[in-house]
Amino acid sequence: MNISRPILYGVNLTDVQEIELVDIISSHAVRLGYDYYSFVLRIPQSLTRPKIQGFDNYSEGWRSYYVRNECILTDPAIQQAMRSSKPVVWTEKLYQQNKILWQEMRRDGHSVGITQSCWGPQSVAGFLSFSRTSDAISKAELKELEPELRELSLSLFTRFYDLYRLDETYNTEDQIITLREREILRWTGDGKTAEDISIILNITPRTVHFHMNNVLNKLIVSNKVHAVMKAHLIGLL
Repeated sequence: MNISRPILYGVNLTDVQEIELVDIISSHAVRLGYDYYSFVLRIPQSLTRPKIQGFDNYSEGWRSYYVRNECILTDPAIQQAMRSSKPVVWTEKLYQQNKILWQEMRRDGHSVGITQSCWGPQSVAGFLSFSRTSDAISKAELKELEPELRELSLSLFTRFYDLYRLDETYNTEDQIITLREREILRWTGDGKTAEDISIILNITPRTVHFHMNNVLNKLIVSNKVHAVMKAHLIGLL
C-alpha cells in the first residue's frame, strides 16, 4: 500500500473526521488490492471552473501535476463517469484523446484504475477512484467490484456532503429562489425578453427586471445568461 499521507483539500475537518474518512476508503483499497485511492466532490458553482473538494493518497508530485493542470476538467475517466452510472475502467483506448495524461499516470504508478461516480442534490457529483501499478482488471473482477464501488461511493458522498455543509451553502435564506424568480429564469432560458415575460406572466417589464436583479444577487452572477446556466447546474431549474 502506498504510504503517502492522505491529503484533504478544499475543506477543514477535525482530526477525528479525517481519520474516519481515510479509514473507510483505505481499508477498502487494501482489501480490494489497490495501491492508491481518491474521492472528490465536483461542485458546479461555475460552468467552466467547478469547485473541487476531496482527498487522496497520491504522491505529492502526481497530486501537484493533476491539480496544477486542472486535469479533472479533461480526465477522460472523469468525463465518462459523468455520463454513466457504471464504473469506468482506465484503459489506453479511453485516454487516446489525452495521451499526455495517460503517460504521466503510468509514470507515477497508475497503470490500472477504475472510477465510480455518484450524484446528489444540486448536481453535485462524487468520484471514487482506485488505482494500482499492475494486474489489469478482469471482467470477473469488474463484476464483483461494481456493486461494492457503487455502495462505497454513495456512502462517502453522503458523509462528505454533510461534512462540507453543502445544504447550507445552497440553502441560506439569502439564496432562496422564489417561485416567481424561477418562472422568470425558465422563460429567460427559453430566450424570452423581459417584455415577452411581462406579457406571459401578466406583470410589468420593470417587475421582471426587479426579480432578475434579485436572482443575480442571490446566485452571485453578473448577467442573466450566467444566472440561467448556474441555476441549471445547481438544480434550481
